[in-house]
Amino acid sequence: MPVAETSYAGLMRWLNNFPLVVRRAPATFFLIQVTVVCFLLFYPLHWMGMLELFNFVPFRNAGGYVAFGDVAGEWWRLVTPTLIHFGWLHVVFNCLWLWEFGQRIEHRLGAINLLGLYLITAMVSNYCQYLLEGPSIFGGMSGVVYALLGFILVAHWRRPGWIQAPPLAVFAFMLIWLVVGLLGSMDFIGAGAIANGAHVGGLLIGCLLGALISTLPAWFRSG
Repeated sequence: MPVAETSYAGLMRWLNNFPLVVRRAPATFFLIQVTVVCFLLFYPLHWMGMLELFNFVPFRNAGGYVAFGDVAGEWWRLVTPTLIHFGWLHVVFNCLWLWEFGQRIEHRLGAINLLGLYLITAMVSNYCQYLLEGPSIFGGMSGVVYALLGFILVAHWRRPGWIQAPPLAVFAFMLIWLVVGLLGSMDFIGAGAIANGAHVGGLLIGCLLGALISTLPAWFRSG
């Protein structure tokens, strides 16, 4: 079955100025752009107010310690932690993996479904991290990245060739990295704290969605 493409020429003519690889995955490219802009506003410019606004749980500096507030009514916080990154390597690798997995899924499902997949997996992975550690400061796109990885892994297993899968070594590397984080080895090698709840939660919801959508492909085809 050929890879589906969606024509955006009539709606977003500015995309015609980009290479074909970008025009075929505009939603993935858009997510990377938003991620990079948010990172530049937060990390190099030290806009701490953005962290307070985007963190899963609101917080404030209360005399040398962090006081967490109530999340009630602030629905955007379910998603926005994915847009906060705490270093150059953090954002670069997450964006590379987001492109590697996201554009493969978007080629098959289209831009709208890819954005929907991002929203669902962001909410689930962030909430899993909150359930694991309680109120804390965390961020990063890696929960979504692991969700996209799980989506492709299960979808490719159930319907071979439906989504073009990356090399097996990529799956192996990402899963080994997940296990290393779960074993607490990241602190030992100087990589800092890892949002294991987001990683595992993202992987599980991605596998579940991959199984569901690959079973009902006609419901989620691109336009």
